Amino acid sequence: MTIVQKLADVSPAQLIERAIAMRPEISQRAEEAERNRRVSQELIDDVRNQDFFRIFLPKKYGGLEFDSATATRISLEWSSADASTGWVCGLGIVHQWLIAQFPAETHDEVWGDNPSPMTCGSYAPAGEMTAVEGGYRLTGEFHFSSGVDVSDWAILGVFFPPSEEDGPPTPGFTLVPKTDFEIDDNWHVMGLTGTGSKTVVCTDLFIPAHRRVTFAELVSGNSPGYQVLQSNLYRYPILSLVAYAISPPALGALNGAVDMFVDSVNGRMTRGAVVLGGSKVKDFQAVQMRVGRAVANLKAAKAMLFTQIEESRAAVMDRGEILDVSGRLNNRLTQAKTVELAMDGLDELFGAVGGHGIHTSQHVQRAWRDAHAIGHHISFNWDALSSMYGQHLLGLEPQGQF
Repeated sequence: MTIVQKLADVSPAQLIERAIAMRPEISQRAEEAERNRRVSQELIDDVRNQDFFRIFLPKKYGGLEFDSATATRISLEWSSADASTGWVCGLGIVHQWLIAQFPAETHDEVWGDNPSPMTCGSYAPAGEMTAVEGGYRLTGEFHFSSGVDVSDWAILGVFFPPSEEDGPPTPGFTLVPKTDFEIDDNWHVMGLTGTGSKTVVCTDLFIPAHRRVTFAELVSGNSPGYQVLQSNLYRYPILSLVAYAISPPALGALNGAVDMFVDSVNGRMTRGAVVLGGSKVKDFQAVQMRVGRAVANLKAAKAMLFTQIEESRAAVMDRGEILDVSGRLNNRLTQAKTVELAMDGLDELFGAVGGHGIHTSQHVQRAWRDAHAIGHHISFNWDALSSMYGQHLLGLEPQGQF
């Protein structure tokens, strides 16, 4: 058993206050992160040193085992300053939970010397896994690995070889240390540019047998990690917790954009090209309506988000339940709808930023691009998720991931 040094206690409220205090620095670094197409190592070190990576870390390894609402509120604060930062750091937090699902031998390997590693992930199963003595050999390319430049480990979606002859492969995750993979610098995109979601390249790597967890285990409430840790925190179905690391950044982007827009519009005057020059922009009803609709979306999305998170927390953490199909779909619907509401709210604001607002130095345009990039993530396709929910309510088999 790994022995860890006792760390100073910290409360959820203290962590949220620390996240709020980081907003000015994150905002100042946003242009740099976009220019470099990655967040800085200094920022990740700051996040680590302020205990954020301990939120979902098992107590056995010095973690806090806090609930999802704490991580979500922190993500909203960071994403209000820069959605790319909120996205990468939110994944760094929740990946401690995902590592906890692996067998105990993996816990000691990852956390034994570094209880707060930064971990990126590429979730869609890819590459080729071949069974060998003691484990597997892995070759392949794994895309959209957000934060890979500043990561110590990569969680990779793979197909494990069939357990029976002529049987189907088994989808799941493995773990690879940064010393074992290369990075293909191919992240040239219109939004979430600062996430550095590049491609991990593995060439004939040996993967020990214990670095394995299957997708079926991750929705069972009884993963190899839970069997050892015996904490209800690790009984969530994967998408009912992990996807909350990457949907709130869209809402945070809207939250920060509302603040920035209101501040900037107070000093803006028309120049007379289309309407009478010298008029205050805030006096136009169209602008007022756009602000009102954006804030309405923000409030509705926050209410939906935290209501659903608390409903799931009470079921899993307090009552020790395993979420059924309805519970899982309620989380997926919430994640996708809050992203859609955030995009619509940002469309309202971006429609009123004027010519100056399209400069790449302007906060609202970056928030608009980032939220729309999040909306293109397969996990938040509103057509697919709303259809899936409707299928379930109508007595049909839901078609998709939940």
